[in-house]
Amino acid sequence: MADLDLSTPLLSAMDLAEESNVSAAFPLLVLEPPPDLDRSSYKVFTLPDQKLEDVTPFVSSNKAFLATPQGWVLVLGSSDSSSDDTGTYLLNVKDRSRIELPALKDDEVPWTCRCVLSNVVVAPGCRVLVFDHASPVMWFCRVGQDLRCSRHGYDIGCFDLPLPGSPPINIKRHFVDVAPVNGRFFFCESNDSLGTLDFHTNDASEEPEARLGAIAVPFIEVPFGITATYVVESCNDLFLVHIAFHGMCVDQPGELRVYRMDFSEPPAWRKTDCIGNRAFLLSGSNFAASCSASGCGLKPNCVYWVNSLSEKNSDLHVLGLQDGSSEIVKQFENVLGVRKPFWIIPGD
Repeated sequence: MADLDLSTPLLSAMDLAEESNVSAAFPLLVLEPPPDLDRSSYKVFTLPDQKLEDVTPFVSSNKAFLATPQGWVLVLGSSDSSSDDTGTYLLNVKDRSRIELPALKDDEVPWTCRCVLSNVVVAPGCRVLVFDHASPVMWFCRVGQDLRCSRHGYDIGCFDLPLPGSPPINIKRHFVDVAPVNGRFFFCESNDSLGTLDFHTNDASEEPEARLGAIAVPFIEVPFGITATYVVESCNDLFLVHIAFHGMCVDQPGELRVYRMDFSEPPAWRKTDCIGNRAFLLSGSNFAASCSASGCGLKPNCVYWVNSLSEKNSDLHVLGLQDGSSEIVKQFENVLGVRKPFWIIPGD
């Protein structure tokens, strides 16, 4: 199998593809190798032509990074003082362009974190939000405006974790799904409430203040059993995706439901079976992105979803909104201690 070098600008790689049938097409589903194995190459599944390729890593092996739904990758600064590259930046994997950010190092940010940007097009003032799935902590900065990333704790309440034969444990809630629309961040607070997150400051030298809010919405009935939930921004619209399983078995998906947020008064989630010429890309850690279907060679009005809950395989499914179709595109073997397959989409 030929190597596809993602350190090469896309134009050169596409020229190579025409000559050697090696694909440089995005979106890419990245399969990160185990930490104890050779990390000089990754395997990626190129979705448009459904090929598994060997690629050169787009960051050095000692750099931690977080993919974003906007296509850019947040590369964290190295805590290793001997490293030649200790900077923090946003990287466009497609053309290798980068945007410098205030320092945020890998020993500050847990591996359980996700990153989202407030805008598809990264520009001065674009807001960068990093939040931890495992604790109520987040980091925030603005491109070209802040000298450092600010760290914020937050409180969105608690829930009771039931334990067999013991009293339930009170656990703090934390962000799981976050998506930006028009510079504002939204998250799923409950089935009858949409959470909001804004950052305010009166002066560029001040640390931004995080402000939480909530929008009341009519209750959405969730199917019985286990349901995977995602919030997705697409063309400045906010969507909610439910993938229900059959009972308590998470190996095969059941019903797909998609809702669009109607912000007119009163706000409400409106069930829809049409997202037009778009495709949603979903994977582990509640990653959710949207891209042009025709522009990426994908099926329109479909959800491409990696089942990261099953212990057997991380199956890649394509789910049709209108006809309810379900197809397994590819199966990836699960490896303990390795991050589940994750998407890198085209960055604008």
